[in-house]
Amino acid sequence: MNMFHVEPFNKTLFKKGFLVFLIAAVLTSCIRPRHTVEIDNYVLVPNGKEILARNKGLTAFIFENNQRKMPFVQFIANKYGLGTYTEVSYDVDIDGHRVKVFVYENAELEKYFDMGQFMVTKAETDINVVGSTAKFIGLSVINEYNEDCLEESSLYRNVAVAYLKNLKDEFNNQ
Repeated sequence: MNMFHVEPFNKTLFKKGFLVFLIAAVLTSCIRPRHTVEIDNYVLVPNGKEILARNKGLTAFIFENNQRKMPFVQFIANKYGLGTYTEVSYDVDIDGHRVKVFVYENAELEKYFDMGQFMVTKAETDINVVGSTAKFIGLSVINEYNEDCLEESSLYRNVAVAYLKNLKDEFNNQ
């Protein structure tokens, strides 16, 4: 005759495990995934860099950086003979119109825009990075009257976008 009474331990483990699973399932279902946008070619984003004589920030032309290339500002300095590549703006003629192009530093992109909403598609390991470690490059364009050339209502928009697309393609194909 057995004097010891042994109760199966499996039932309580199953109940505890199921309870933990149920709590985990409820908590993870409440977390909303963050929506990110892949930049195929470029995006135009309003409310960027602020300049004098304007009430709102400039529209930025943003594209993904190719980290296997030289830094974009160095490319610009070489192309336009700026002397140093620490310049963050330069003047250029586009179809007979004199404009100023602003190149955003990485910190400025983070300051003016939620860069977490954009997905990096060309992630590089540290050993492959030749140029800048910035994930994205941003540019804004104004005319001689400090008007935003990338703004939706601007008469310069198509010309400025075409110039920036060509510049981006030239940088990526160098």
